[in-house]
Amino acid sequence: MIIVNKRKIKVCHNVIHTLFEYIQKGFFSREAGGILIGKENKSNENIIINHITVPMSKDERKHNRFIRKDKKHIELFENLYKKSDETLRYIGEWHTHPEAIPNFSSIDLKNWKKISKDSKGDVKFYHIIVGYEAIRMWEINNTLQVRLIDTIFWEYMDGN
Repeated sequence: MIIVNKRKIKVCHNVIHTLFEYIQKGFFSREAGGILIGKENKSNENIIINHITVPMSKDERKHNRFIRKDKKHIELFENLYKKSDETLRYIGEWHTHPEAIPNFSSIDLKNWKKISKDSKGDVKFYHIIVGYEAIRMWEINNTLQVRLIDTIFWEYMDGN
């Protein structure tokens, strides 16, 4: 559980487990990524990230680059959205980096800003980058301000 200004962000165990499976281990590993899907309580802005998409056949995966190209990510989100009676929402993106404690690149920042510009209303998005020692989460708001939310080291994760 991550707490930000009294707002709680819960990343469910199944999502953490999936992120862990895609850690880049070794020189020949390729970046992986997908989208984060969850629920937001509008009264207190608490968020639960309980679904994730994983790399698909049409995505571009290189050692230092992941480009989400496969339309199945959006199809999966739309199906979950309908099945949840429209209670789930797109939370943001996730991908791996071949570094211990990941930082976002200029390409990441450009993508995050595009996502925020294309959205309607006062929506915050959360993006996760997975490193081999830690994961980090950033928030970007409708004014395109980016803020590091937290750095969590794998050795300290207990699945909650």
